[in-house]
Amino acid sequence: MERGLISVDRWSGGSQAYFLTHLHADHTQGLSSAWSRGPLFCSHLTSKLLPFKFPNFNLSLLRVLEVGSWHSLSLTSPSSGTKTAVQVMLIDAHHCPGSVMFLFRGEFGCLLYTGDFRWEASIEKAYTSKIILLNAIKGSKLEVLYLDNTYCHPSYAFPSRVDAAKQVVDIIISHPEHDIIIAIDNLGKEELLLYISRMLKIKGY
Repeated sequence: MERGLISVDRWSGGSQAYFLTHLHADHTQGLSSAWSRGPLFCSHLTSKLLPFKFPNFNLSLLRVLEVGSWHSLSLTSPSSGTKTAVQVMLIDAHHCPGSVMFLFRGEFGCLLYTGDFRWEASIEKAYTSKIILLNAIKGSKLEVLYLDNTYCHPSYAFPSRVDAAKQVVDIIISHPEHDIIIAIDNLGKEELLLYISRMLKIKGY
């Protein structure tokens, strides 16, 4: 893809359209309440959460895109000055609330930017996302894959989310006289907290 068209999780400027995969800090470095370089495309849920992370952000810059559908953009080629059509599809990344992958296609071909994602074979929602992606690229060649591979090394062997949540509940139950502290980032542990609440029949605040 030609430089100057699109930036994903990069906020330094020089592009015509900006895309945000999710709201974790390592993907929003350079984004701020005062940022105003261009239209910012993201999922519906990310658009709802963004003002909490960046109060006073200019919400007129947000462009909300639905997951699983193609959306068309008309951009200008920096080299030729002519209009070029870009299509983009959001695919649920199942990393944290609102997180998505971006599948782009246009004169440059077809490319996928995964961002952070976690697809587990046993999770129905991940299977649905996989089918959406395979159908979207059917008959096309994926020329470029921007893959987040932070934990791809074989030394990282994490339990499934379900198994991890069960382990947390077991620890809490086995220590009834203790106060249990669960470290939480700004976003991403909601399913765990809901699971704890359901299993132990306690309310969370």
